[in-house]
Amino acid sequence: MLPRQSRRCTTTVRAASLFLEPQSCARTALRRHAFARTFHSSRPHRILAEALQLSHSAFEDVHTLSGLPWCLSIPLTASLFRLAWIPVQVISTISLKRRQIEGPLLKGWRKAYQDIAVVKFRDQTQQTAEKAEAWVSKQLQARRKAIRKHSNYMSPLSIFGLQLSFLPIWILNADVIRRMAGDDRTLLSLLVSTDHNKVDTTVIPPEPGLQAESLWWIPDLVSPDHLWILPLMFGALSVASAWMAAGRGMAKQQVKISTMEHGVAKQREIFFLSVSQFIVAASFLFPVFIIRSETATAVVLYLIGSVGTQLVQRPLVSYLLGDPKKSAIEPLERKAPRLKGTRDTR
Repeated sequence: MLPRQSRRCTTTVRAASLFLEPQSCARTALRRHAFARTFHSSRPHRILAEALQLSHSAFEDVHTLSGLPWCLSIPLTASLFRLAWIPVQVISTISLKRRQIEGPLLKGWRKAYQDIAVVKFRDQTQQTAEKAEAWVSKQLQARRKAIRKHSNYMSPLSIFGLQLSFLPIWILNADVIRRMAGDDRTLLSLLVSTDHNKVDTTVIPPEPGLQAESLWWIPDLVSPDHLWILPLMFGALSVASAWMAAGRGMAKQQVKISTMEHGVAKQREIFFLSVSQFIVAASFLFPVFIIRSETATAVVLYLIGSVGTQLVQRPLVSYLLGDPKKSAIEPLERKAPRLKGTRDTR
């Protein structure tokens, strides 16, 4: 027989073990279940697959409703996608026009504040010159905030993002047509020769109608144009569109950058100039990639319809809303304040 105190301790330990045993067993079972379970990811690239299917439905609906052959319905659908992006282009053009007011106004105010600083900071020392420049910068910053609050326009990066917002749609639609043509290569394998990069053909099935239709010297829309007529046509349209969008202003951008002071504004202009140069250079390389990768004629027809609509759409919107580059006001001039006891010289 155990003493009474020992029996109490034994009873307490047994009760605690009975209370903890279900919890420890549950944790052990959960741990075993976690190790034994095999995790399966959800449907890969679900959002991308749904976007591809929506684009595919648009091409099929236009082809069915219009009753046109694929060689005409594909460029028509490309034009409709471009036309649907007109509101975005209108917003970016209006914001760009409002932004053009800032530069001439700030240039005029800078000159005026510099004249005031000459009177305000008369000592011709390095420290006084730095104080004068800091005072001018502070006044210009306040003017810039007031102009932006009054004009209500977007930042340059926001405008740049809106202008390039159609690029993902353009790439997505081209990929849909390529899958409809039975091309299972990835976008990377079109530029680099790789055999193991393949796309899932179950998302967008091949379209039999593309193999049944012919286009003049091309036996079907799945085959490439071995005479290079359509790729070179797309290249000419692409170069013209890129030059109208970015190429015409590159010379002025370079002159503007050469006269600007070092800072964030100059780095931003250099970035925009680099993007413009890249766009113009890429327009020359696109037909080379198309010919080298033997892209299907259906894809080239989509590219021609898209860039052809853009070539007409951009100057039309600029004409209706006014060209932002031509609507900029001239820099304002302000008479410098005269000192006491002096007269204006004429």
